[in-house]
Amino acid sequence: MMRVSFNSRLTALSAAAFLLLSAAPETGFAGAWVPAVGGGYNKLAINYFDARDSFGGESASNQFTNTNLSYYGEYGIADNLGIFGSIALTRLTQSTDEARTDFFGVGDLDLGFRYNLINGPFVLSTSFLFKVPYLYEQNTELPPGNGQEDFDFRLLFGKGLNRFGYFGFEIGYRLRLEEPSDEIRYLVEYGFSATDNLYFRTKFDIIQSVRNGDEIPTGIGNPALNPEFDLARVELTTGWNFDRSEQATGGWGAEVTFTHDFWGRNTLQGNTVQLGLTYAY
Repeated sequence: MMRVSFNSRLTALSAAAFLLLSAAPETGFAGAWVPAVGGGYNKLAINYFDARDSFGGESASNQFTNTNLSYYGEYGIADNLGIFGSIALTRLTQSTDEARTDFFGVGDLDLGFRYNLINGPFVLSTSFLFKVPYLYEQNTELPPGNGQEDFDFRLLFGKGLNRFGYFGFEIGYRLRLEEPSDEIRYLVEYGFSATDNLYFRTKFDIIQSVRNGDEIPTGIGNPALNPEFDLARVELTTGWNFDRSEQATGGWGAEVTFTHDFWGRNTLQGNTVQLGLTYAY
């Protein structure tokens, strides 16, 4: 089989994303921006992840699926300060030639805050996130998480491009306790509004292991939870705002998102489809 390098995959996917998203103005609620006091954003979504292969090693299952109902929200609590969080009700399925294993329940809870440092010709913010792993039993046959705490620190940059939309970049360090390796995280984001209602967004998300963890899972039945892995993925979103009469970013909306894992090491290779309902105020 012909192997495609990380750089060639990234070049091809960048070109495809640019062609899809090369049309016009800006959308709201990107990573570096902090909601105004009393303002916020909510997203309820159905997600379906399907993996039948893995990067760098033998797959732990013939098929692994993660179907979940997720909630993400953020709220402005003070000038230049916002809080955010996410949680999901998850159904996991791992099927092999010999057996099938399932899990249904709540996974990790993410809680964090974002603080705006600069809001001028560009936006610069910092964020802190704590992953709460206390809502499930780690010792189940197919756990939704590895039962340890994460602390995520990020620097976020954003720049409005007027009729050409907006651009964002994030870099962060995720401190992971116990067995898993720490991680460096990168995210590049671009979005724009094609009309008053229709908008597009793309993201390149990269997770790079620091290589200071255990490479072989110990007692974890979920093949997506290798303590030390690298992963790169591209996300393409099309969204529709139902009512733009309240404010530029206000009201109800809907989104369709496709995410493709295109490069990695020691982790599953799959695709995710998401259908989301949003409300901004």
